[in-house]
This record gives sequence, structure tokens and C-alpha cells, in this order.
Amino acid sequence: MKLKDLFEAKSMPKERSVADLNKYYDGGIFRCNYERLTSLEGSPDEITGHFNCSKNLLKTLEGGPSFVKGNFVCFDNQLTDLKGAPERVGGDFECKSNPLISLDGAPQHIGKSVICTNTKIKTLKGLPSRIGNDLFCSYNELTTLEGVPEHIGGTFTCISNKLTSLKDIHLQIKSIKGAFEAAYNPIKSHILGIMLIKGVNRVVFDFGQIDEIMNRHLGKGRAGMLMAQEELIEAGLEEFAQL
Repeated sequence: MKLKDLFEAKSMPKERSVADLNKYYDGGIFRCNYERLTSLEGSPDEITGHFNCSKNLLKTLEGGPSFVKGNFVCFDNQLTDLKGAPERVGGDFECKSNPLISLDGAPQHIGKSVICTNTKIKTLKGLPSRIGNDLFCSYNELTTLEGVPEHIGGTFTCISNKLTSLKDIHLQIKSIKGAFEAAYNPIKSHILGIMLIKGVNRVVFDFGQIDEIMNRHLGKGRAGMLMAQEELIEAGLEEFAQL
């Protein structure tokens, strides 16, 4: 064997699964983070507390639990999609800081927040139609909000992406119980639909005058939308004053 091959063989991660940890589980929190795991095989099928498999070498979530009553945390791995994730998560679902290119396989019931920041995703396809609390999807490569949940039970934050327009956003999102935060995106048009999303209590674009106009008329339904539209047009911001 050549010296180069020997070095590469030694540097390759050894296959290591949850089964190798010989953990006994009788309920509550299950931690297998910082274990250099390459597989979740051997995980309990149902977790009555939180499940934390962050800071490993996982390329797949296959073999993990199918139900987690608390939070499911898998950040800082090598995941490119979410296939094998639990079907139901009662708490937060946190998959940030992975080289994700797709959210395919995400749980279809998430009781609290979704944290999918700092990945390579370009859309939100794969998320459930409703999440119980906040949706954090900042610092990604989103060019569209396709796949965004229709109902978000808290704040929606998509700061620092590549969105250029929010055309028809009111047809994609029906309700948000909190703020809509989209600062540091190159948005150039079609933001008025936010005024028709039920429950939005604050808009953050970091656009100064635009933010002021939008926030002044939030919560007034279609009448508020028309007033915001009129002010945006008067300010010479016609492109923004579109649905």
C-alpha cells in the first residue's frame, strides 16, 4: 500500500452507529451527540423526551426514531436531505448547519419551531403545511419560498437569502402569528401580499420607508393593503406596491 493510500485509509471515519454505544433507554432524553456517528441504526423507535444527534458524521437520518415527543436536534452533520427523519416531532426540529440541498424527508408534524438555517437549500419544499411555532430559514440560498408552510404559529425569518420578489406570498402563506422578517435579501418587487397574511404583526425588510409604510397599515386587512399600496406608489415605489 502506498503511503498516500495508508494515510487516507487512516483518516477515513470508522463506521460507528448508535448500536455501538450500548445505550440503555427507558424514557426521557436520548443524547448521542459528539460521538462521531456515521449511522443512527440502533436508536429507540420512540423517544419520550428530546433526541440529540448533533455534531456527528451523519450523512443520513435513516435508522433514527420515528417519533420524538420533544425536540429533534441534528445540526452540524453531513446531511444533504432529511430522509429518515421522524414522522412526528412534538417539539422543535433543528437541522441547521448541514450541507442540505433539500428538505425532503422532513417530519410532517412539527409541534414547535423549525430551525433550518445555514444550509444550501434553494426552496422550502418538504416542510409540512403547518408548524406550531417559529420558522427560521435564514442564511440559505433561497430563491423562492416554494414549499413554505401555509400556517406558521410564530415568527417567520428568512434573512440573508437570495429572494428578489415575494409575488403571490399571500397565496402561499395563510397565517403567521408573529413577525415576517426578510432583511438582507435583494427584493426588488411584489411585497404587498404580506398585508393579506393573517396574523402578521411586524414586517422587517430593513428598507426604511418601506418598512414604515407596511407596518403602519398591518392588521387592517384589504383596506390596510390598499392604503399601503397608495403610499408606496406616492413614494415612487411602484414595483413594491404589487401583490
